Amino acid sequence: MTWVFVLLLLAAVLISFEIILPGAVLGLLGLCAYLAACIYAGVEFGFLKGIYTFFAGGVFLGVLLYFEFKWIPHTWIGRQLFLSKDVDGKSNSGIPEDLLGKTGEAATPLRPTGLVSIDGVRYQAKSQDGYIDTGESVRVASKDNFRIVVSKN
Repeated sequence: MTWVFVLLLLAAVLISFEIILPGAVLGLLGLCAYLAACIYAGVEFGFLKGIYTFFAGGVFLGVLLYFEFKWIPHTWIGRQLFLSKDVDGKSNSGIPEDLLGKTGEAATPLRPTGLVSIDGVRYQAKSQDGYIDTGESVRVASKDNFRIVVSKN
């Protein structure tokens, strides 16, 4: 009976350390220790004891996980381990459709890529005409997902 308790305790420790070392490795090892305890209890003490171990260990590990994810994040050490802040930012909002045909100027040299300024907004651009110096007038010919394609005006 000692090995059953040792394996259940090992499962609890491994699953608890899943907070510190994410990646599901310790959780899977804890699950294996839990199943090994159930199988050992069933083989050594009979099928019914194995079933009791399965349900009792499941309740024990379930309560442990509940406290691990509901109570620990509100403690001092939990606030150090869990992420609690939102990240402000946005992904590429895209290039407006009404940009096609507009004119602007090269904010940096385009060799063949660089920055252009159109209506006071800078965009990543690619030149159709090869090298374009800073300050030269450009016209938007087309666009793709991340940049516009310009030509000399």
